[in-house]
Amino acid sequence: MAVTLLCAYAGVLLVISRLAVRNGTGAGTFFVNDRASSAGGVAMSLVVSCVGASATMGMAGLAFTIGTPAFWWLGAGAGGLVLLSLFIARRVRETGAFTMPEMINTLLGRRTRLLVSAVIVIAWTAILAAQFVALSKLLGALLGWGDGLSLGLGFVLVAVHTLGGQAAVIRADRLQFYILVAGLVTLVAWLTWNNPGWIPVTRFEVVNSEFSTGDLFRYIFVVGGNYFVCPMLFGRLLSAESAGAARRGGLMAAVGLALAGALIVAVGLGCRGLVPDGTAADAILTTAINTVLPGWLAPLLLLVLVSAVVSSADSCLVTSATVLSYDLLGRKGKWACRGCVLVLGAAGLALILLERSIIGYLFMAYDLYVSGVVMPVFVAIMAGKTRRLRPGWFIAAILAGGAFGLGAAGYGREELSLAGMAVSTLLAVIGAAVSSPRKNTETVVMKSVVPAK
Repeated sequence: MAVTLLCAYAGVLLVISRLAVRNGTGAGTFFVNDRASSAGGVAMSLVVSCVGASATMGMAGLAFTIGTPAFWWLGAGAGGLVLLSLFIARRVRETGAFTMPEMINTLLGRRTRLLVSAVIVIAWTAILAAQFVALSKLLGALLGWGDGLSLGLGFVLVAVHTLGGQAAVIRADRLQFYILVAGLVTLVAWLTWNNPGWIPVTRFEVVNSEFSTGDLFRYIFVVGGNYFVCPMLFGRLLSAESAGAARRGGLMAAVGLALAGALIVAVGLGCRGLVPDGTAADAILTTAINTVLPGWLAPLLLLVLVSAVVSSADSCLVTSATVLSYDLLGRKGKWACRGCVLVLGAAGLALILLERSIIGYLFMAYDLYVSGVVMPVFVAIMAGKTRRLRPGWFIAAILAGGAFGLGAAGYGREELSLAGMAVSTLLAVIGAAVSSPRKNTETVVMKSVVPAK
């Protein structure tokens, strides 16, 4: 049954990918889905792109360990998405760019674009590694295979589908959104039916002895910051049919993300008493599914989780591959980007040799990216229409913040990531303040030079 289900799922993804390629062959189709996504389509794509390895296996294991404060992993993300939607979603879509670094090129020049692009590729490859770790565990539980075979199958499942570009990824996201919602609701209901005692003993806490105020600040600023200025989420906004659709889609997705976070926390709490206390956090979910659920339901819900991770992994991979091809290498054709898909997919597999946890890989990426890039890019977007920005200040902000982020990732000193954000923000604000105002007749054009068709 498990093999049949997986083959059917892979077949549907392949069909969607092929249809996307046939329906449009231009750069606009591959990079931004011909800018045809409605607000609902943007929202669904954003939700499933964010609910991947961290928000399934990682977050459920976190809830099992620390309780309700685990909600902040997606709760902070929902907050960041609200800020993105309210403050910059319209501006992002109105640029008509294909990627976030392309917008930066107009505001801050080519050197800044290359620097930001390099950080994105490195960070999103680490995020991809987290997705592959989760996917290998899920496929191993579903098929009974070892780690090597499961990793190989996971790579093929993600990479082949992603070769269709943003059009294929976004169109598959609608299906995967419905699969995700149905699966999470079913899992919570079944766990509660078998373990109703988890509800009355649950304490609804913002922080506790296992999750300090410092942890909360790190989640809000580091995790939430990644949802505020994010090349992957920008890609969805740039694919919207209008600036209004981008803004509405972002706000709808923030609500969906918060609800998904509540459901996943409920899953982790529902596993208490059903899964042995010594079980590794990343294995809580798969252990519960294999030991508590009946034989006919377990494969279905494992496939739901596979779908959730694939929907996030393909978004990570298409984002990093697009930036590598389009912004770093200057190759604007889809075949060059497809080659980058395969190269970065292989790099994500290689990064698994570091043997970090799912949450560990994600914080490694977030520390680097958020500390160095988020606030300088935000300041540039807000100030760039009225001031002629000085790139040197922003380059210094990115390098200084990124250095702190690397320290946080390498040494596990979470306070360094917050310090990096503070330093990069200060330098970017100074850079904007000392920049000269634009003349009334001077306009900023950040539109893509590549034709949509």
